[in-house]
Amino acid sequence: MHDHVSAAFRPENVAVFGGDEELNAIVAAGPRGALALAGLSVAVLLALWFAFFIFVYLPRGASG
Repeated sequence: MHDHVSAAFRPENVAVFGGDEELNAIVAAGPRGALALAGLSVAVLLALWFAFFIFVYLPRGASG
């Protein structure tokens, strides 16, 4: 009745190939990609804040 098998049920699509040594090496490397993405996001946020400060607030001068 069900001829279609989802790719999620195929071991080659969801299984981790390699042994415990390879898995330990991957875990030991840490979340470098996540840290790089977070750092890049903060850098972009700060750059936009400084650009807004320089091009909007400074040209207006002191208020009051």
